[in-house]
Amino acid sequence: MKIIIPVLGFGRAGGERVLSKLATELMSCGHDVSFIAPDNKNEPYYETSASIIRSEVRKSRFKLIRIISLYYNLWRKCIESKPDVAIASFHLIAYLVAMLPIKRSGKFYYIQAYEVNFSESKLGRLIAYLTYHLPLKKILNSPGLLPHKIDNSIGIVPAGLDLNVFRPKPVDCAKNSHVSIGVIGRKEKHKGTSEVVSVLCSLGNKEKIIVNIAVFLDEVDRERLISAGFKVNFVPITSDLELASFYRSNDVMIAVGLVEDGAFHYPCAESMACGCLVISNYAPLAETNSSLKLKKFEANTLYDAINHCLKFSDEEKKREIQTNISVLEKYDWKIVGETFNFLLLGINK
Repeated sequence: MKIIIPVLGFGRAGGERVLSKLATELMSCGHDVSFIAPDNKNEPYYETSASIIRSEVRKSRFKLIRIISLYYNLWRKCIESKPDVAIASFHLIAYLVAMLPIKRSGKFYYIQAYEVNFSESKLGRLIAYLTYHLPLKKILNSPGLLPHKIDNSIGIVPAGLDLNVFRPKPVDCAKNSHVSIGVIGRKEKHKGTSEVVSVLCSLGNKEKIIVNIAVFLDEVDRERLISAGFKVNFVPITSDLELASFYRSNDVMIAVGLVEDGAFHYPCAESMACGCLVISNYAPLAETNSSLKLKKFEANTLYDAINHCLKFSDEEKKREIQTNISVLEKYDWKIVGETFNFLLLGINK
C-alpha cells in the first residue's frame, strides 16, 4: 500500500520519534511510506526509512496568507501522492486528512495525546476536540485518551522502545555513598519540571543526593536546587545512546507530569528499561503493581514516593527493577509495527 503521513515539520518530541519509527516498521511490512512535509529545510531529527516529499512554502508578510497557503499546498501534495492510506497524528492535520479524496477506510488518526489539554484558548480546545468527531479511523497510543461518549477507536498501539539501546545497566555490587536522582527536564509547563524541583528541595539528607537533569534546566530551578544544598548536574542530550547512558547513571528516575495520567510516557518506559527505580504517574509503570506508581501528580505523594524509594533494601530494588523490565516486551518496535499494520489492514490480531 501507498501510505502517507502528513506533518507540519520535524522536531525532537516523543510523538515525532514514534512517527519516524512507525514509518520504518511499516516499510518493513512491505508498504511504500512517505512523510509529506512543508519545504522548510527542516530534516527529521529521528532517523526513518520513509521518504520525505516536500510541499511548497509560500512567502508572504501576511501570516494568515502564509498559513492558508501552507495547508493548501500540503493538502495538494497529499492528493498528488495518490495514497491508499493517510495517517494524521496531530489535530490540525486530522482536518486535512479528512478532506482528502480517498476512501474513508484509508483515513486514520493516530492519537498520541488528548490535545484538548494543550491549548490555552477555548477556541483552540474546541478545534482539537472536534477532530474526534471527524470520519477517521482512530488508533490510540494508550487507553483513556478520548472522552467515553466518543471513544470509538479501532485499537490501541503504544509507542515502542529500542530495547537494544535502552537496556539495563550492569549489576554494581559496590555500595555508593550517594543516591543519584534523575529528571528529564522540559520547558513546557504541563511537564511539571518546576513542580518536581520544588518537591526535591523539600527532601531531607540533601548531602547524600545528587540531582541529574537532562535536556532542559531553567536557571531559576538550577539555583533553587543548589541553594537547597544539592549537587546538581545538567546533561545535554544529542542522541538515544546518550539518553540511555543518562538513565543508567541514575539510581532513581522521576518521570511525572501534570496531565494525562496513565498515558504512555517515554522517560518512564526508557528508564524502566535501563534498570532504574522509577517513580511515575504514567505507563508502563501505571500497568504494574509497583508501590512507586502515582495515580496523579501531587507534591505530597511524590515526596512520599521518593522517601519510600530511598528506603528500599537491595532485594526490594532488584525485585522492582526485574518486574519493570518484564512488562516491556510488548513495547518492542517490531511488535508495535506489526500491531499497527494489522489495524491498517483491518485485521484483528
